Amino acid sequence: MQRARDAAAPTGAASSAPARSAFRYHRLNERTGKHVTCQSWAERPGSRDDVGAAGPGPSSRAAAAAAAATAAGPKGMHVGRTPPAAAHCGWPRTRRAGPAPPGAALSAASGGSSDGEGVRAGAPSTPYSLEQTRTLVETAMLAAVSGLAYLLSTILKLETSLGYFLPLPVVLAAMRGGSRAGWRTMSATCFLLVVLLGPLRAASYLWLHGLLAATLGSLWKARCGFWTCIAAGALVRMFGQFAYLLMSSVMMNENMWALMLSNVYNMLDQISASLNISGAPSPLLVSCMVGSLLLVNSLTYNFLVQLVYRMLLGGMGYDLGSVPPLVAKYLYAGAVRRPAVAPAPPPGMQQ
Repeated sequence: MQRARDAAAPTGAASSAPARSAFRYHRLNERTGKHVTCQSWAERPGSRDDVGAAGPGPSSRAAAAAAAATAAGPKGMHVGRTPPAAAHCGWPRTRRAGPAPPGAALSAASGGSSDGEGVRAGAPSTPYSLEQTRTLVETAMLAAVSGLAYLLSTILKLETSLGYFLPLPVVLAAMRGGSRAGWRTMSATCFLLVVLLGPLRAASYLWLHGLLAATLGSLWKARCGFWTCIAAGALVRMFGQFAYLLMSSVMMNENMWALMLSNVYNMLDQISASLNISGAPSPLLVSCMVGSLLLVNSLTYNFLVQLVYRMLLGGMGYDLGSVPPLVAKYLYAGAVRRPAVAPAPPPGMQQ
């Protein structure tokens, strides 16, 4: 009998011990910045001997409150499941929240909720709009066309013949997507030519065609005047020619400017001999003559580019600004002006 009572003693102690339930919750690790899953135990209220028909006693209520406080955790924890103590006591269930998904920051930036359900419900917004995507695709395509045109003109030795049409892709990108799109197209073309032809050919395109094309596209998009575009384009082309001359001098290890002055000096000497004029021109006069020739070349080139592109882009539907009456008289001399047709009235309004 004594042995039976001794064997039953642990069983009674175990029956008098409160029953506990396991629950899990998510906690934010401050060191790694990641959510970790932890497990805790809460006493089940209603398993004690002092719980009667009216409900749990004071001790079970205190245990349930302690379990709820443990489940809530410190700042930075997210409750994974409502503890059983709160469920048995009739407390309202806590909103479930799990670890933040990868698009939580993007969803919060787009106006979604910052909690778990708000992140899951809110769809992440796209970083680019449809207009920006279209401009980006057009920039890439026009840059590829520009690089291919310059590659073919270089291989087939047609750069002098196609020089008026090489700026067309960059100008078209600026007219469609704005001045920034034109400059991006020019930059993308230069990077493409670095891969295809090397940095020297890419720099040649930049100085002789790229800067002028981006400048003209920006001016035409801003609807600047006819003579303003010609003057600005002439200055940009002269700057590009001097930069190309300097780059050639460095790469060839020879003073190309002195060589050009020598050729102009010989030309003036021959002109003086044919006119029976004695004396030799001064170096300052020769330098002024070279600068004047470059300026005339730049002005003539930009004037012809203005005429060609106003006819070409005007046929595509782009407006490049006003044209002086004298230039418009000869530019549109053979063009047939169609009269504006009034829209037809609705069927119900016809008599």
